[in-house]
Amino acid sequence: MPEMYRNRGLVEDCETLLAVRDTLAGGAALNWNAGTPITEWHGVSVCCLEGRNPSPLRVRRLEVNKELAGSIPPELGSLTHLVILDLGYNNLTGSIPPELGRLTELHALQLTGNELAGSIPRELGNLTDLAILHLQDNNLTGSIPPELGRTNLYDIDLHGNDLTGSIPPELGKLRLRDLQLEHNNLTGSIPPELGRSGLQVLTLQDNNLTGTIPPELGSLKRLLHLELRDNNLTGNIPPELGNLADLISLDLAYNSLTGSIPSELGNLRDLEYLYLAYNNLTGSIPPELSYLKNLYVLELQRNNLTGSIPPELGYLRNLRKMILYWNDLSGCIPPLDHLHGQEIRTDLLPPC
Repeated sequence: MPEMYRNRGLVEDCETLLAVRDTLAGGAALNWNAGTPITEWHGVSVCCLEGRNPSPLRVRRLEVNKELAGSIPPELGSLTHLVILDLGYNNLTGSIPPELGRLTELHALQLTGNELAGSIPRELGNLTDLAILHLQDNNLTGSIPPELGRTNLYDIDLHGNDLTGSIPPELGKLRLRDLQLEHNNLTGSIPPELGRSGLQVLTLQDNNLTGTIPPELGSLKRLLHLELRDNNLTGNIPPELGNLADLISLDLAYNSLTGSIPSELGNLRDLEYLYLAYNNLTGSIPPELSYLKNLYVLELQRNNLTGSIPPELGYLRNLRKMILYWNDLSGCIPPLDHLHGQEIRTDLLPPC
Protein backbone atom coordinates (compact mmCIF):
# COMPACT_ATOMS: atom_id res chain seq x y z
CA MET A 1 0.00 0.00 0.00
CA PRO A 2 1.43 3.46 -0.90
CA GLU A 3 2.83 5.44 2.02
CA MET A 4 0.27 8.23 1.79
CA TYR A 5 -2.63 5.80 2.26
CA ARG A 6 -1.00 4.33 5.37
CA ASN A 7 -0.37 7.82 6.76
CA ARG A 8 -3.63 9.52 7.69
CA GLY A 9 -1.83 12.80 8.42
CA LEU A 10 -0.40 13.00 4.92
CA VAL A 11 -3.80 12.16 3.46
CA GLU A 12 -5.28 15.10 5.36
CA ASP A 13 -2.53 17.40 4.05
CA CYS A 14 -3.27 16.20 0.52
CA GLU A 15 -7.00 16.79 0.97
CA THR A 16 -6.36 20.29 2.30
CA LEU A 17 -4.24 21.26 -0.69
CA LEU A 18 -6.74 19.83 -3.16
CA ALA A 19 -9.53 21.78 -1.47
CA VAL A 20 -7.68 25.12 -1.71
CA ARG A 21 -6.03 24.66 -5.10
CA ASP A 22 -8.44 26.77 -7.13
CA THR A 23 -8.66 29.52 -4.51
CA LEU A 24 -4.88 29.83 -4.42
CA ALA A 25 -4.25 29.42 -8.13
CA GLY A 26 -6.90 31.84 -9.32
CA GLY A 27 -6.57 30.67 -12.90
CA ALA A 28 -2.91 29.64 -12.80
CA ALA A 29 -1.99 26.09 -13.68
CA LEU A 30 -1.18 23.83 -10.72
CA ASN A 31 -0.67 20.11 -11.22
CA TRP A 32 -2.28 19.27 -7.89
CA ASN A 33 -4.80 16.48 -8.53
CA ALA A 34 -5.79 13.14 -7.10
CA GLY A 35 -4.24 11.28 -10.04
CA THR A 36 -0.72 12.62 -9.36
CA PRO A 37 1.31 11.60 -6.29
CA ILE A 38 1.66 14.50 -3.85
CA THR A 39 5.41 14.08 -4.04
CA GLU A 40 5.19 15.32 -7.64
CA TRP A 41 2.98 18.33 -6.98
CA HIS A 42 4.55 21.60 -7.91
CA GLY A 43 5.98 23.48 -4.94
CA VAL A 44 5.06 20.80 -2.40
CA SER A 45 7.80 19.06 -0.40
CA VAL A 46 7.02 16.06 1.74
CA CYS A 47 9.42 14.99 4.45
CA CYS A 48 9.56 13.03 7.65
CA LEU A 49 9.00 14.74 10.99
CA GLU A 50 12.08 15.49 13.03
CA GLY A 51 12.71 13.71 16.31
CA ARG A 52 10.20 10.91 15.72
CA ASN A 53 10.98 7.25 15.20
CA PRO A 54 9.41 5.99 13.06
CA SER A 55 8.60 9.42 11.65
CA PRO A 56 5.61 9.81 9.32
CA LEU A 57 5.73 11.88 6.17
CA ARG A 58 3.93 15.23 6.18
CA VAL A 59 3.89 18.33 3.96
CA ARG A 60 6.81 20.38 5.26
CA ARG A 61 7.38 23.00 2.58
CA LEU A 62 4.99 24.86 0.31
CA GLU A 63 6.92 27.02 -2.16
CA VAL A 64 4.95 28.17 -5.18
CA ASN A 65 6.25 31.09 -7.21
CA LYS A 66 4.48 30.80 -10.56
CA GLU A 67 2.03 33.64 -11.15
CA LEU A 68 -0.66 32.56 -8.72
CA ALA A 69 -3.56 34.99 -9.04
CA GLY A 70 -5.92 33.96 -6.27
CA SER A 71 -5.85 34.57 -2.53
CA ILE A 72 -4.25 32.85 0.46
CA PRO A 73 -6.79 30.31 1.78
CA PRO A 74 -7.22 30.28 5.56
CA GLU A 75 -7.32 26.48 5.31
CA LEU A 76 -3.52 26.50 4.91
CA GLY A 77 -3.50 26.98 8.68
CA SER A 78 -4.31 23.28 9.03
CA LEU A 79 -0.98 22.26 7.46
CA THR A 80 0.42 22.31 10.96
CA HIS A 81 3.73 20.67 10.12
CA LEU A 82 4.79 23.28 7.56
CA VAL A 83 8.31 24.60 8.07
CA ILE A 84 8.44 26.93 5.05
CA LEU A 85 5.55 28.75 3.41
CA ASP A 86 6.76 30.70 0.40
CA LEU A 87 4.17 32.22 -1.92
CA GLY A 88 6.31 35.15 -2.95
CA TYR A 89 6.38 36.88 -6.34
CA ASN A 90 2.88 35.98 -7.42
CA ASN A 91 -0.23 38.09 -7.99
CA LEU A 92 -2.06 37.15 -4.84
CA THR A 93 -4.69 39.53 -3.49
CA GLY A 94 -6.76 39.66 -0.34
CA SER A 95 -5.39 39.56 3.19
CA ILE A 96 -3.01 37.39 5.19
CA PRO A 97 -5.26 34.92 7.04
CA PRO A 98 -4.89 34.97 10.83
CA GLU A 99 -5.22 31.18 10.66
CA LEU A 100 -1.56 31.06 9.61
CA GLY A 101 -0.90 31.65 13.30
CA ARG A 102 -1.69 27.96 13.80
CA LEU A 103 1.45 26.88 11.88
CA THR A 104 3.44 26.47 15.06
CA GLU A 105 6.38 24.72 13.39
CA LEU A 106 6.81 27.41 10.74
CA HIS A 107 10.36 28.71 10.32
CA ALA A 108 9.93 31.00 7.30
CA LEU A 109 6.92 32.93 5.99
CA GLN A 110 7.64 34.61 2.67
CA LEU A 111 4.86 36.44 0.82
CA THR A 112 7.03 39.00 -0.96
CA GLY A 113 5.96 40.83 -4.11
CA ASN A 114 2.22 40.22 -4.20
CA GLU A 115 -0.76 42.57 -3.95
CA LEU A 116 -1.81 41.63 -0.45
CA ALA A 117 -3.76 44.18 1.56
CA GLY A 118 -5.05 44.48 5.10
CA SER A 119 -3.03 44.21 8.28
CA ILE A 120 -0.32 41.87 9.51
CA PRO A 121 -2.17 39.38 11.75
CA ARG A 122 -1.28 39.56 15.42
CA GLU A 123 -1.65 35.79 15.45
CA LEU A 124 1.75 35.49 13.77
CA GLY A 125 3.11 36.20 17.24
CA ASN A 126 2.06 32.63 18.15
CA LEU A 127 4.73 31.25 15.81
CA THR A 128 7.50 30.91 18.36
CA ASP A 129 9.79 29.12 15.88
CA LEU A 130 9.39 31.77 13.17
CA ALA A 131 12.80 33.09 12.11
CA ILE A 132 12.16 34.73 8.72
CA LEU A 133 9.26 37.06 7.89
CA HIS A 134 9.30 38.56 4.41
CA LEU A 135 6.18 40.54 3.51
CA GLN A 136 7.81 43.31 1.49
CA ASP A 137 6.39 44.92 -1.65
CA ASN A 138 2.71 44.45 -0.96
CA ASN A 139 -0.11 46.85 -0.02
CA LEU A 140 -0.28 46.05 3.67
CA THR A 141 -1.69 48.63 6.08
CA GLY A 142 -2.07 48.98 9.82
CA SER A 143 0.65 48.71 12.41
CA ILE A 144 3.47 46.25 13.05
CA PRO A 145 2.16 43.82 15.69
CA PRO A 146 4.15 44.00 18.92
CA GLU A 147 3.34 40.30 19.31
CA LEU A 148 6.13 39.57 16.83
CA GLY A 149 8.45 40.10 19.78
CA ARG A 150 7.33 36.68 21.06
CA THR A 151 8.79 34.84 18.07
CA ASN A 152 12.32 33.77 17.21
CA LEU A 153 12.62 36.20 14.29
CA TYR A 154 16.06 37.25 13.11
CA ASP A 155 15.09 38.52 9.64
CA ILE A 156 12.16 40.91 9.20
CA ASP A 157 11.52 42.60 5.86
CA LEU A 158 8.34 44.65 5.58
CA HIS A 159 9.55 47.38 3.23
CA GLY A 160 7.46 48.79 0.41
CA ASN A 161 4.05 48.65 2.08
CA ASP A 162 1.77 51.30 3.60
CA LEU A 163 2.30 50.44 7.25
CA THR A 164 1.56 53.06 9.88
CA GLY A 165 2.03 53.45 13.61
CA SER A 166 5.29 53.15 15.48
CA ILE A 167 8.08 50.59 15.50
CA PRO A 168 7.31 48.24 18.41
CA PRO A 169 10.03 48.35 21.08
CA GLU A 170 9.27 44.65 21.59
CA LEU A 171 11.35 43.96 18.48
CA GLY A 172 14.37 44.83 20.60
CA LYS A 173 13.84 41.55 22.46
CA LEU A 174 14.69 39.60 19.33
CA ARG A 175 18.13 38.54 18.20
CA LEU A 176 17.62 40.34 14.93
CA ARG A 177 20.04 40.28 12.04
CA ASP A 178 18.02 42.24 9.45
CA LEU A 179 15.24 44.76 10.07
CA GLN A 180 14.04 46.39 6.87
CA LEU A 181 11.06 48.72 7.27
CA GLU A 182 11.82 51.36 4.63
CA HIS A 183 9.25 52.90 2.28
CA ASN A 184 6.27 52.83 4.64
CA ASN A 185 4.45 55.53 6.61
CA LEU A 186 5.74 54.69 10.07
CA THR A 187 5.68 57.39 12.73
CA GLY A 188 7.03 57.85 16.22
CA SER A 189 10.62 57.50 17.32
CA ILE A 190 13.28 54.85 16.75
CA PRO A 191 13.12 52.52 19.77
CA PRO A 192 16.39 52.57 21.72
CA GLU A 193 15.66 48.92 22.52
CA LEU A 194 16.88 48.04 19.02
CA GLY A 195 20.38 48.69 20.32
CA ARG A 196 20.13 45.43 22.26
CA SER A 197 19.69 43.29 19.14
CA GLY A 198 22.43 41.87 16.96
CA LEU A 199 21.42 43.80 13.86
CA GLN A 200 23.61 43.80 10.78
CA VAL A 201 21.13 45.73 8.61
CA LEU A 202 18.77 48.46 9.85
CA THR A 203 16.92 50.28 7.07
CA LEU A 204 14.19 52.72 8.09
CA GLN A 205 14.43 55.30 5.30
CA ASP A 206 11.44 56.99 3.67
CA ASN A 207 9.07 56.97 6.63
CA ASN A 208 7.78 59.72 8.90
CA LEU A 209 9.88 58.94 11.94
CA THR A 210 10.54 61.72 14.43
CA GLY A 211 12.66 62.29 17.50
CA THR A 212 16.38 61.77 17.84
CA ILE A 213 18.70 59.00 16.74
CA PRO A 214 19.12 56.79 19.81
CA PRO A 215 22.75 56.66 20.98
CA GLU A 216 22.01 53.03 21.90
CA LEU A 217 22.37 52.17 18.20
CA GLY A 218 26.09 52.62 18.77
CA SER A 219 26.00 49.27 20.60
CA LEU A 220 25.23 47.35 17.39
CA LYS A 221 28.79 46.10 16.95
CA ARG A 222 27.92 43.96 13.91
CA LEU A 223 25.94 46.62 12.05
CA LEU A 224 26.88 46.96 8.38
CA HIS A 225 24.17 49.28 7.03
CA LEU A 226 22.32 52.06 8.85
CA GLU A 227 19.84 53.80 6.54
CA LEU A 228 17.66 56.51 8.13
CA ARG A 229 17.28 59.02 5.29
CA ASP A 230 14.02 60.74 4.35
CA ASN A 231 12.46 60.98 7.79
CA ASN A 232 11.85 63.86 10.21
CA LEU A 233 14.63 63.08 12.67
CA THR A 234 16.00 65.91 14.79
CA GLY A 235 18.78 66.49 17.28
CA ASN A 236 22.47 65.70 16.98
CA ILE A 237 24.23 62.81 15.30
CA PRO A 238 25.20 60.63 18.28
CA PRO A 239 28.99 60.33 18.60
CA GLU A 240 28.32 56.75 19.72
CA LEU A 241 27.80 55.85 16.05
CA GLY A 242 31.58 56.01 15.85
CA ASN A 243 31.59 52.66 17.70
CA LEU A 244 30.10 50.84 14.70
CA ALA A 245 33.44 49.49 13.56
CA ASP A 246 32.00 47.23 10.82
CA LEU A 247 29.73 49.86 9.27
CA ILE A 248 29.85 50.11 5.48
CA SER A 249 27.03 52.56 4.79
CA LEU A 250 25.70 55.42 6.95
CA ASP A 251 22.82 57.36 5.42
CA LEU A 252 21.21 60.11 7.52
CA ALA A 253 20.37 62.46 4.65
CA TYR A 254 17.10 64.39 4.24
CA ASN A 255 16.26 64.85 7.91
CA SER A 256 16.41 67.86 10.23
CA LEU A 257 19.54 66.96 12.16
CA THR A 258 21.46 69.74 13.88
CA GLY A 259 24.78 70.18 15.61
CA SER A 260 28.17 69.27 14.23
CA ILE A 261 29.48 66.21 12.45
CA PRO A 262 31.02 64.07 15.22
CA SER A 263 34.74 63.56 14.84
CA GLU A 264 34.11 60.02 16.11
CA LEU A 265 32.81 59.09 12.66
CA GLY A 266 36.48 58.97 11.70
CA ASN A 267 36.64 55.67 13.60
CA LEU A 268 34.51 53.93 10.97
CA ARG A 269 37.47 52.56 9.06
CA ASP A 270 35.35 50.22 6.87
CA LEU A 271 32.90 52.95 5.87
CA GLU A 272 32.36 53.31 2.11
CA TYR A 273 29.29 55.57 1.92
CA LEU A 274 28.59 58.60 4.12
CA TYR A 275 25.43 60.57 3.36
CA LEU A 276 24.65 63.52 5.65
CA ALA A 277 23.17 65.85 3.02
CA TYR A 278 20.03 67.99 3.40
CA ASN A 279 20.10 68.51 7.15
CA ASN A 280 20.83 71.53 9.34
CA LEU A 281 24.33 70.55 10.41
CA THR A 282 26.71 73.28 11.50
CA GLY A 283 30.37 73.61 12.35
CA SER A 284 33.29 72.47 10.25
CA ILE A 285 34.06 69.27 8.39
CA PRO A 286 36.09 67.13 10.82
CA PRO A 287 39.59 66.38 9.52
CA GLU A 288 39.13 62.95 11.13
CA LEU A 289 37.05 61.97 8.10
CA SER A 290 40.41 61.57 6.35
CA TYR A 291 40.83 58.35 8.39
CA LEU A 292 38.07 56.75 6.32
CA LYS A 293 40.47 55.12 3.88
CA ASN A 294 37.72 53.02 2.26
CA LEU A 295 35.35 55.95 1.72
CA TYR A 296 33.88 55.93 -1.76
CA VAL A 297 31.11 58.56 -1.55
CA LEU A 298 30.93 61.63 0.70
CA GLU A 299 27.78 63.79 0.48
CA LEU A 300 27.48 66.76 2.86
CA GLN A 301 25.56 69.20 0.66
CA ARG A 302 22.72 71.45 1.75
CA ASN A 303 23.74 71.99 5.35
CA ASN A 304 25.12 75.02 7.19
CA LEU A 305 28.72 73.86 7.40
CA THR A 306 31.42 76.50 7.72
CA GLY A 307 35.19 76.71 7.68
CA SER A 308 37.58 75.33 5.11
CA ILE A 309 37.67 71.91 3.50
CA PRO A 310 40.24 69.84 5.44
CA PRO A 311 43.28 69.31 3.19
CA GLU A 312 43.55 65.81 4.67
CA LEU A 313 40.58 64.75 2.52
CA GLY A 314 43.05 64.69 -0.36
CA TYR A 315 44.47 61.51 1.17
CA LEU A 316 41.27 59.56 0.51
CA ARG A 317 42.53 57.59 -2.46
CA ASN A 318 39.33 55.51 -2.79
CA LEU A 319 37.03 58.54 -2.86
CA ARG A 320 35.09 58.77 -6.11
CA LYS A 321 32.37 61.25 -5.27
CA MET A 322 32.42 64.31 -2.98
CA ILE A 323 29.50 66.75 -2.88
CA LEU A 324 29.76 69.76 -0.57
CA TYR A 325 27.74 72.52 -2.23
CA TRP A 326 25.13 74.74 -0.53
CA ASN A 327 27.16 75.20 2.60
CA ASP A 328 29.18 78.23 3.73
CA LEU A 329 32.60 76.70 3.20
CA SER A 330 35.69 78.76 2.52
CA GLY A 331 39.24 78.20 1.42
CA CYS A 332 40.14 75.88 -1.44
CA ILE A 333 39.61 72.35 -2.70
CA PRO A 334 42.43 69.96 -1.68
CA PRO A 335 44.18 68.02 -4.45
CA LEU A 336 41.92 65.19 -5.56
CA ASP A 337 43.56 64.26 -8.84
CA HIS A 338 42.19 60.72 -8.67
CA LEU A 339 38.61 62.05 -8.98
CA HIS A 340 36.86 62.96 -12.18
CA GLY A 341 35.96 66.63 -12.21
CA GLN A 342 32.22 66.06 -12.47
CA GLU A 343 32.30 64.06 -9.23
CA ILE A 344 33.61 67.00 -7.16
CA ARG A 345 30.85 69.47 -6.32
CA THR A 346 31.58 72.33 -3.99
CA ASP A 347 30.56 75.97 -4.20
CA LEU A 348 33.01 76.84 -6.97
CA LEU A 349 35.92 77.11 -4.55
CA PRO A 350 39.32 77.28 -6.23
CA PRO A 351 41.75 74.34 -6.07
CA CYS A 352 44.52 74.58 -3.47
